[in-house]
Amino acid sequence: MNKRNITIVVIVLLCAIAASVFVFTPREKNLKSVETINDMEPGITIISFGDSLTAGYGLPQDEAYPAQLEKALRDKGYDVKVINSGVSGETTRGNMERAQFIRSKNPDIVILGIGGNDALRFLPIEDVRQNMISTIDILKGGINPPVIVLLQVKAPLNTGLEYKQKFDSLYTTIAKDKDLVLVPFVTEDIFFNPENKLSDGIHYNKTGYQKVIEKYLLPEVEDLVDGLIKR
Repeated sequence: MNKRNITIVVIVLLCAIAASVFVFTPREKNLKSVETINDMEPGITIISFGDSLTAGYGLPQDEAYPAQLEKALRDKGYDVKVINSGVSGETTRGNMERAQFIRSKNPDIVILGIGGNDALRFLPIEDVRQNMISTIDILKGGINPPVIVLLQVKAPLNTGLEYKQKFDSLYTTIAKDKDLVLVPFVTEDIFFNPENKLSDGIHYNKTGYQKVIEKYLLPEVEDLVDGLIKR
């Protein structure tokens, strides 16, 4: 074998060695990384999506219901993160416009508390219904959509009997049609007790949120989280 052929053989061998370094070693590392990720227990992400009743108007963030719900779930041993995405003053139109952003975060559960400001402004019932349905359809779109919990809100008494009946019935009808979990939120036993609200008579205080969570929200969300963990 002449020097030229020897040189070619050496180059080929060096290339083979280099290939084994740059192909097989990283692949082995990647496999180990995947195994590590698969061994991890991923937490459950919950987004609380709504208006001032979600945001916790007039309260520190740790007293609003999303923070209190996260603590209650963590105290039970669940690895969860509850993100507060409430915007004070927002109507169902604003919720609809933000829905795609919420969906893009790929939450496991969305707790949807919307409509209260529409009722306070006497907005047309059909507009409220369409906005709510569009918001839900956006949230349920795509692959692996989140479970949606709809918080049942009620119109104030001063909206009039006809408006109130139509508004209040939206939640049960939409929850049934869209196969959502419906949870009481504005209730006679808690909301209409002044001890559970701020001085404005509209928003829950820390105690009010705590009672809603303990009696209504926590049992439902805990069942959902259990179901996601077992999936």
